[in-house]
Amino acid sequence: MRKLLKVLAIVGMSAVVLAATSTITNLALGAYELATAQPYGERVSIEGGEVNVAVTGTGEQTVVLLGGYGTASPALDFTPLIKELKDEYTVVVIERFGYGYSDKDATDRTVENISTELHETLNALGVNGSYILIGHSMAGIYSLDYVNRFPGEVSALVTIDGTVPEAFAVPPKTGLGQRFLSTIGWVRWMSALNPQITAPAAPANTYSQQEIEQIRLMTIWNYANPTVIDENNRSAENFAAVAGLAYPRELPVLAFVSRQLIDANTQWRPAHEQQLEALERSELVVLEGGHYLHWTNSKELAESLDAFLG
Repeated sequence: MRKLLKVLAIVGMSAVVLAATSTITNLALGAYELATAQPYGERVSIEGGEVNVAVTGTGEQTVVLLGGYGTASPALDFTPLIKELKDEYTVVVIERFGYGYSDKDATDRTVENISTELHETLNALGVNGSYILIGHSMAGIYSLDYVNRFPGEVSALVTIDGTVPEAFAVPPKTGLGQRFLSTIGWVRWMSALNPQITAPAAPANTYSQQEIEQIRLMTIWNYANPTVIDENNRSAENFAAVAGLAYPRELPVLAFVSRQLIDANTQWRPAHEQQLEALERSELVVLEGGHYLHWTNSKELAESLDAFLG
């Protein structure tokens, strides 16, 4: 028994030393990377802190892109769609708190706070109305709240496999475990061994190698930060907050739904159809692809948007 306890003590001490060494190395590398990386976009000051915004194109109509939950760098993640839209529209990517180069120590991630911060950011940019709002995944929930909280400002709403306020969509809670893995460098070492785990699953040459590497680094920096964890853990609360909401009847809504999620969940398409049925003008488009349709189907997204707005 004494020998077993001695072995366990040695193993335990080795694990502590390894974790401490990995943590120090991870923090040091992260500090160096942040200091030497070339950031994109501009940081806009609002009441809760600073939000990073990336603006591309000079078109008369403004398109505002909102990333989904857990997307480390929305501005880079939307690259294929931005390329398709930038010649015709002014494209604005808002990286809400916890993502991209925005602050990571924001207030509670309620739908009210997220919508208000988006509104304040757009006002700071001088975008005060008649813009097209495009939300991916969880941003479908925030968009539903936003168009009701600030009626008349959004000229058309587009959702890319947008989350709907249904119980089946609530993700499990996360917390200290993921934060611990992030701190000790687990994401860094796993992505170093297999860079594909952080790279968008897009066709070859969709993203440059520099963009793929920057996404990898930003995943390391942003993974499971306190703001993102709080956003995830408030999912059920936020879904409940919008459960009774409907899109304004006069708002044009274009909903893209992925075939992959339809096949995986029989409720996915009917839930989206139900959201659209009372609107004066709406369209549901099913695309062959996964949840991140803007990685693989950006050309179809842009063409459908042009036709819908036509």
